[in-house]
Amino acid sequence: MSWIIALASFGFYWWLTRRATDRAKELAPTGLLRSPLYWLSNALALGLLALVMYIAYVHHQSPVSPFVWFTVFAVIVVLLVMRRALKWRYPV
Repeated sequence: MSWIIALASFGFYWWLTRRATDRAKELAPTGLLRSPLYWLSNALALGLLALVMYIAYVHHQSPVSPFVWFTVFAVIVVLLVMRRALKWRYPV
């Protein structure tokens, strides 16, 4: 049974990779992939993922600091603003 799940997840990730490659080929002529705003938004998304994983880790040992929650909220707001700016600059 576990081999079916492994095969299905491999197929799903293969499909995601193919879609991402096609999308990157579409975006290359627009210049979006060279935009510092695009790369900054990707870095902020990874930073948000790291913060959420940190919260999940710390939550089992002690309460999470309000500063961390404020940082998560601020990063989400900044990501939404950056998404709107990228949509305005590169309307694809």
